Amino acid sequence: MSIEAIAASAAGMGAGAMPPPETIQAGPGASIADITSFQSSMTAGGANGIGGSDALPPAIKAMFTQLEKVNGEAKGVAEYANAASAKGADMTPGEVVNLTMKCHEFMFHCQLTSNIANRTSDGIQQLFRQQS
Repeated sequence: MSIEAIAASAAGMGAGAMPPPETIQAGPGASIADITSFQSSMTAGGANGIGGSDALPPAIKAMFTQLEKVNGEAKGVAEYANAASAKGADMTPGEVVNLTMKCHEFMFHCQLTSNIANRTSDGIQQLFRQQS
């Protein structure tokens, strides 16, 4: 059910009547006016090109790209481990070494990403301290 339909049904109800709970998707303190205002803001933002990944600065895009890469590596390690356990036999020493190497590579990229994020956060905090 759309926001407009909820607003129209709420306007036609009595003072104490509430729309069915499955039609409300906002927080407990949100009014119909809040929901309508939010929807119009989102619509206006989308019409002005304020949404989507094209509006992100290159640094944020690079950060998300790195996080997606780490996520892809995690999926790769999980798939490799699942394939090894699905075959039903014990892993060969080469497969154990290969899985261990993939895990260490994944952890290295996680630590590298975390280190970059922490240093960026420290730099931004220092910038705000200098500005105040």
